[in-house]
Amino acid sequence: MGNKKLDRFGKYLLLDHLLDGGMNRIFRARYLGDTASKICAVKVVLPQYSNDPQFKIMFMDEIKVTFGLLHPNVVQTYDYGTHKGQLYVAMEYCDGRNLKEYLDKLKERKFVFPVEISVYIGTQICQGLHYAHTLTDKLSGKEMNIIHRDISPHNIMLTYDGGIKIIDFGIAKAETNSEATQAGTIKGKLSYLAPEYLEGNELDARYDQFAVGITLWEMLCNRKLFKAPNDIAVLKKIQECDVPAPSSINPNVPPELDEIILKSLSKNPKNRFDNMDMMNRALIKFLYSKYPDFNATDLSYFAKELFKEDIQKDREKLFDYGKIDLAPYIKDMKAEARGELDSDDTLQTKVSSQKSNEDSADMTKPRVNAVFDFGFSSDGAEERTKSGTRILNRKKIKKAIGDHKGAKSGPATSDRKKVPEALKIEKNDDRTVAPIGRRNISNRSVESTMALNKSRILKTKDETEDSSSNKSKINLKTIAASLLIIVGVGFFFHENRNGDERPRSVASNSVDREGNIPEAAEEKLFGKIEITNFDKYKQRLYLNGKRYTVDVLGVVNDVPYGDYYLRVEQDGYKSFIELVSINSSNNDLKVKIPILEVGKFGYLEVSQNCFRGEIEFELFGEKRKETIPFSDKSNIKFPVNVDDRYVLFYKSKSDDLKRKLEFSINKANDVIDFCQLLLE
Repeated sequence: MGNKKLDRFGKYLLLDHLLDGGMNRIFRARYLGDTASKICAVKVVLPQYSNDPQFKIMFMDEIKVTFGLLHPNVVQTYDYGTHKGQLYVAMEYCDGRNLKEYLDKLKERKFVFPVEISVYIGTQICQGLHYAHTLTDKLSGKEMNIIHRDISPHNIMLTYDGGIKIIDFGIAKAETNSEATQAGTIKGKLSYLAPEYLEGNELDARYDQFAVGITLWEMLCNRKLFKAPNDIAVLKKIQECDVPAPSSINPNVPPELDEIILKSLSKNPKNRFDNMDMMNRALIKFLYSKYPDFNATDLSYFAKELFKEDIQKDREKLFDYGKIDLAPYIKDMKAEARGELDSDDTLQTKVSSQKSNEDSADMTKPRVNAVFDFGFSSDGAEERTKSGTRILNRKKIKKAIGDHKGAKSGPATSDRKKVPEALKIEKNDDRTVAPIGRRNISNRSVESTMALNKSRILKTKDETEDSSSNKSKINLKTIAASLLIIVGVGFFFHENRNGDERPRSVASNSVDREGNIPEAAEEKLFGKIEITNFDKYKQRLYLNGKRYTVDVLGVVNDVPYGDYYLRVEQDGYKSFIELVSINSSNNDLKVKIPILEVGKFGYLEVSQNCFRGEIEFELFGEKRKETIPFSDKSNIKFPVNVDDRYVLFYKSKSDDLKRKLEFSINKANDVIDFCQLLLE
């Protein structure tokens, strides 16, 4: 932040500019108060519109609708008013992106929203809208009859923590509205209008349902539903309302979901769900019947993976904002309230030339000296173990506290481990002298180190011995120095004698507590595989027979360099197998899984008691090796093959002799007992 002075708008410190609207600007801001300090979003209306009587009516209509809304899936309004002639409203800040930005990001990566996450987002939108549609004024008991009228991906916020929020009730229709729609004007985004709107019919809650159906369709297909070269052509498509089933574009969409979406997109509102609650129930039932393992946190993992670089940068920016000293701004705010500051129609705050001692401090000085790690690696990716547990980013921690490796020695800090005096690194003639016990120590370094330690011992002895026993002190000095020389020379010859046996690639300061140098670890290189059209709830992915986890974005991370048979299995379907290579020139591999064909299979069953060892065979061109007993399955499936016989080789743990075995599977669901084959 340096010495940059931020703008203050009333009781809000404007941190940064988020969005420019046609009539307003939206800022991320920090509330200024003696006891409260929270991040919020402040929408500031431009001066020319703030002074427009008609616009003021529209502004107050939105406030009347939103100020009483309190639901997890609706953005909350905190405050509103006028400051220096400009209308403003302070709202809940959503730490995330709108759904349109998600769709654009996925399109860049040629990826489609996972079906289960799309449905979950749909359920949350339904719940938020049903709350608004059925809201009753607590004081009067009167139904509000709110209709959003502008549901679209632009107005659905997805937070990085997995929250879904409906925003912008700016054109919502409600009983409290005082502004009538002018003839010939269209309110809402063109591509998300419902047929009844174009026909001039009375609108009800099912109007929003049509827009939710469009949004869900576009998430599953990642393309616009009503798209045409011009506005007139778009309106014509809406009137025709000829909607293709999502599964005709995205084969991963089950027929049951097709039915729900097409029902919500019926041209006649009477053929849609009666209300948003009924649509939500249908989506919930589908979600957990088809994806029983789905959890709401999957959306958070999905968001953090998709925007990991952006999240890292923003977290660092917010951390800088957290260092700002609010005291000068709060003081100015109070002075302004007392009328001690000149009035100003701009957003720039005037600062008094006279500052108190507390105001003269650097506003960027952190309140607490601490090192923070946000869980991201140096390239922006969140580091996780294969089990999903987050691990600390050591590279970033080192960067934060300063990497002192190879630096000139200085005074020890409280964060460093205390080292015995005899092992500290000292300076001598601009050369770093390593502690005794490290290899490759020069004669000059040893002599300097011994001389330093000798002088320390002499000094210590001088301070502790009685001044009258000079002769005793001299003898003690001589003995101590002699012992130190003997020990130092012994270490020197010991290290030189063993030094050649140790790896030359290890740095001289890489020693353990005993002064030993560890063996040089071989550096492993890793790549990743991006999988498209993979259903993580039904399909399994193997690389050279080892099962790998595919994350919510269809990515297999941390794949060591090498050649692999990539196999995708699904019960009842033929496996997909492809030979792939991960190397320095191809460390970000992309693989598209085709639609798997239905197949008929028999099974090779192996009992744990009759055989323990290894079996080898070839299937679909893949050479496979399996260890018996199996770790995660009880048998191996083989396609029914009437003409050919399968050949496998086996060897038990008790000997190294490899034996051959042939068998055939002639009909579906045949079970061939491996142990019985051995007896035959």
